Amino acid sequence: MALILLIDDDEFYRRMIRRTLEEQRHQVIEAEEGAEGLELYQAYKPSLVITDMRMPEMDGLEVIRSIRAMNPKARIIAVSGASTFYNVNFLQQAKELGADVILRKLDSFDRVVDEVVRALGAP
Repeated sequence: MALILLIDDDEFYRRMIRRTLEEQRHQVIEAEEGAEGLELYQAYKPSLVITDMRMPEMDGLEVIRSIRAMNPKARIIAVSGASTFYNVNFLQQAKELGADVILRKLDSFDRVVDEVVRALGAP
């Protein structure tokens, strides 16, 4: 169906989301940090990017900014285990930077699938 880039430093979460998306017949490529994710984005031009917001070295806000600079029409889902950290509301900022969908890591896998379908259906 679609090629999806999953950027997250949490290996367990990546594995669970990958399995869920592959069950829906999507192809998933993974990066465990932002810079690697940007390289994969440039190389493969995925249909959708799912990025964690809190990662070492390059956070999800930087990832979203960089992808939007490369492709203003990119489809992006921002994910975070904690919506705020040190009084920074990552999910609100992700939305302001142009994330199409905001998810929490505690959301059900059914919700993740629904939001992926919705994001991929967006023009």
